Amino acid sequence: MHIAVKGLIGLVVLFVVASAGMAALGFCPPDGPWPQPPWCSSPGQAPGLPDLPAIPLPPTPVYGEAPAAQTGTPLTVAVEVAVPATKDPVTLTLNGKEYPMERVRDYYYEYPGVDIVSGKQLQYVIASGDKKTAPVATELNFNTSLRSGMPWTITPVLAKPGFQKGHVIMDAGGMIITPLRQDRLGPTYTAMREDGGEWFSYDYYWSYGDYTKPEILDEGQLMSDHTTADDLARMAQQVHAKGMKFFLLTELEWNLLPGEREGLGWDEFFKKLNEKWDKGGAYDDEMGRRLSEHPEDPEVQAYWDRWFEEFTPFMLTSADIAEKNNIEMLSLGKQLQGAMNKNNEKRWRELIKKVRAVYHGKITQTVYCHESTSFEGGSDMPWFDELDYITIYYYNTFSEKENPAMDELVASMESFNRKQFDPLYAKYKKPLIFILPFQSRDHAAEQDWFEPLASSPTVGQDLMGQADLYEAFGRSTFDEPWLAGVYTWGYWIEPGFNPKYSFEKSSSVRNKPASLVIRKWFALVNPA
Repeated sequence: MHIAVKGLIGLVVLFVVASAGMAALGFCPPDGPWPQPPWCSSPGQAPGLPDLPAIPLPPTPVYGEAPAAQTGTPLTVAVEVAVPATKDPVTLTLNGKEYPMERVRDYYYEYPGVDIVSGKQLQYVIASGDKKTAPVATELNFNTSLRSGMPWTITPVLAKPGFQKGHVIMDAGGMIITPLRQDRLGPTYTAMREDGGEWFSYDYYWSYGDYTKPEILDEGQLMSDHTTADDLARMAQQVHAKGMKFFLLTELEWNLLPGEREGLGWDEFFKKLNEKWDKGGAYDDEMGRRLSEHPEDPEVQAYWDRWFEEFTPFMLTSADIAEKNNIEMLSLGKQLQGAMNKNNEKRWRELIKKVRAVYHGKITQTVYCHESTSFEGGSDMPWFDELDYITIYYYNTFSEKENPAMDELVASMESFNRKQFDPLYAKYKKPLIFILPFQSRDHAAEQDWFEPLASSPTVGQDLMGQADLYEAFGRSTFDEPWLAGVYTWGYWIEPGFNPKYSFEKSSSVRNKPASLVIRKWFALVNPA
């Protein structure tokens, strides 16, 4: 009997130790008749995919910072800084000691390692010739780089009242919603603030069902880990508590719905998902083309009547959520290429009127833009005069070279400013907000999209390629009179890069050189 008791105790201890180990690793067992542990259904699972095999995650906390170092611990940390471009040598003065910074770009500098003590105050300034930054007092409690993006004290500040400095969190279904419900996104909001963010943005999705009807469905009613009104209320409360404003994006997608996704492996799921997006997007483009070429076709008119009947509940639901939760700005769709047609003008004006009756904040629409986009002819959108802002999802190709020079990137962006955005602003007199999806991948200036939630082994990493695009955008566009806001797109919820995904190559700027570049440019704008 004693042996049996000891054996039972041993099994209990073994179970506790195993559970602790699984929790530390973020390991989720495969589905079965047993209950799932509470830490599961977060980053180890795809959006709405409870049946996918989970992969053990690194022991580093998934949503928090790197492990804290005990106060008083000696550390050797790297230094990374982004400053206005300079030809002179750059020096870091840290606690009275000077360190010559190594030039990576004329706007980006590094130092391999300085000795500090965890929890002890650090005072530093960056200087180059007769230029210097404002002094900074801080401390490091983590074994991470000392990172900063700042202008020189003599750099002129741009006065842009109401200017929006923001980050759009990565849209990843349940991988965002699960930690939201567990109140685990706090470190991500904090990181956004550190990266200069004063506005937070989130993509709220509904999905096409049968897109040929068309049929538009509320994902939150179909899949338990997709976004609901309660989730957005919680998110708004958390964002506002961090001192940020909220820009709610809305978007239609061609998601894999229940019955289409079961039994798929991780990369297989995203392959099938992207195929559905391609087919759905092609159909949407075709119906938009038919509306332009044959606006009197009764079949085409019936399709678009039905489309707006299905789309209106999505927009009114979003407007109601935004109004009830003091969300400061709402986008009436994003990437709705087929519907953004001048022959839908009456339908759009009727929808905007309905939304305005419910929601009293700022309204915009988000337009997918590439290098051939024109806002004339069939692409004219006359209802834009009823919006407060026009938002540009900026997917132009700036160069086909792998490593284009900064002058080429700046010239390319300035050319688009003249050809695309000056005329757009002149026509509607509405300020422009840009969402920047610049990626840290090879051939970054081509802006060829890939799926960051998949492994994407054929895509290479280029951190400075992404940083160059942000720097070029700052030099070419921040002083444009029509620019009213900038958001980075795809800000990820993990501080590190899980090898299961491809976020080290994606549009997320978090903990990349680009984050310091955008900090610097944000610091150059006074929105008051």
